[in-house]
Amino acid sequence: MGAIRVIRGILAAIWCCLLALSLWLTVQRQVFQQEEISLAGVTLAPVEGDAMSPTLREGDLAVAMSPSGQEPPYGMGDMVLALDGKATRLVGTVDGEFIARGDGESPDKETLLPHGNIVGKVVAVLPGAAGFVEFLSALWGPPVVLAAGILLLGLPTFLGLGKLVSEKAGPYRGRHSRP
Repeated sequence: MGAIRVIRGILAAIWCCLLALSLWLTVQRQVFQQEEISLAGVTLAPVEGDAMSPTLREGDLAVAMSPSGQEPPYGMGDMVLALDGKATRLVGTVDGEFIARGDGESPDKETLLPHGNIVGKVVAVLPGAAGFVEFLSALWGPPVVLAAGILLLGLPTFLGLGKLVSEKAGPYRGRHSRP
């Protein structure tokens, strides 16, 4: 019975975190109109289009980190997230600005990218996660997460499974007593 309570406690903690994340994402997207989600120097941006294919595909989630003051910010070949929310690769420099191009684009699609227009360096890609973040940040995301959590955590009680377990165990007689 103790293991079941621990599992339910862990599920409840995960559910609370997921609900809080869904509420926060919904406010970010619906109230502040932000497509990218930023917190503590980490930015999550959904990949749109095929400019960075095959490295990034539409529906992936790019995770970018803002540079800290101790390390050189960006180098040639780094994949970065620009202010417009698009991931691109740094392929050169000219007059103090970067030359950027998507992995799936031809050299004639290169653009100049000033340092100030870079959000951060892409450090991870979560395949297919953009749809999950979109679900959580939709207006109906938090209510669905709330209902699913209540059903998941309350289902054993609704079905009467909690009573069956306690009836099979018998009455509590103490740690050392025998029937």
